[in-house]
Amino acid sequence: MEKALTDVTYCREAQDLMEALSESIRDLVRLHEEQFQAVVVGDPDSQRFDDLIHLAGERKNSAKYAYLHHLEIHRCSRLHGTDQK
Repeated sequence: MEKALTDVTYCREAQDLMEALSESIRDLVRLHEEQFQAVVVGDPDSQRFDDLIHLAGERKNSAKYAYLHHLEIHRCSRLHGTDQK
């Protein structure tokens, strides 16, 4: 029998890493939205978001790989659902 996603238990570190990943994704999406709005209203300086989006993408990738690395090393995952160290 498969566990429902809501029944999955991750260790505290995995939860913290997932929250950091979620936050970095939200930041990236927010920047894309702000750039889009700037383009829509005809802001001549809408390209100012390009570097910010690039940096936010790097932070998102770092957070993603930190999370995935933790799952690989620590072996806590949806399949295991454990808090082993």
